[in-house]
Amino acid sequence: MQMIPGVTSIDNTKTIVKTAADEVMGKDDFLKLLIAQLAAQDPLDPMGAQDFSAQLAQFSALEQMTNVNTNLELIQKLETALQNTSSVNLIGKTVESNGNVFNHVSGASDVLAFSLDRNAESIRIEIYDSSGKQIDLVKLGNQGQGKNTVSWNGNNPQGNPVPVGTYSFTVLAEDASGIPIQVDTFSSGLVTDVVFGEDEIYAVVNGKELPISTIKRVSMNQ
Repeated sequence: MQMIPGVTSIDNTKTIVKTAADEVMGKDDFLKLLIAQLAAQDPLDPMGAQDFSAQLAQFSALEQMTNVNTNLELIQKLETALQNTSSVNLIGKTVESNGNVFNHVSGASDVLAFSLDRNAESIRIEIYDSSGKQIDLVKLGNQGQGKNTVSWNGNNPQGNPVPVGTYSFTVLAEDASGIPIQVDTFSSGLVTDVVFGEDEIYAVVNGKELPISTIKRVSMNQ
């Protein structure tokens, strides 16, 4: 095929289109494709001004979308950095979340928190050591609907202090008719470390990694 000077073969255009289609097209690829299209057009029937303007408009829109994506990525990185910095401030503070595990310290009383679905006539709070053995039982009378707390002195039924360590508790509640009541328990503890996971940030509380998204309360140690 005889080539007209200054005009690129249409076969080259097809090659460019195929190569660009194999990858995600960016604004540079789009511009190269537009230049190749202009170079390969028929001199006797060139692209009209309206078509050319439409091509330029598409290129401009693609460039703007690329810039928006770049800015969004920068904003996301900034938010992640701010969240990481804020999470570090949890170290040394006491946090509360849904759970039933707490860390007992020698000579201190532990506040056990729970929430009742409705008013309760009687409540049993069973306390277990890390091996799952029940080491104490606390009985309560009438308690209202909502969040309640009870202070445990850290002694067993014989009045002897229990060892320092990690403990758990279970709350069993009944109404005046003896019907069980739904109970939610809350766990609290000191944050000793912060772990940055791939999709979540964790506060290390009572030796376990707790997602910071589940933390309901943060308080300073007295």
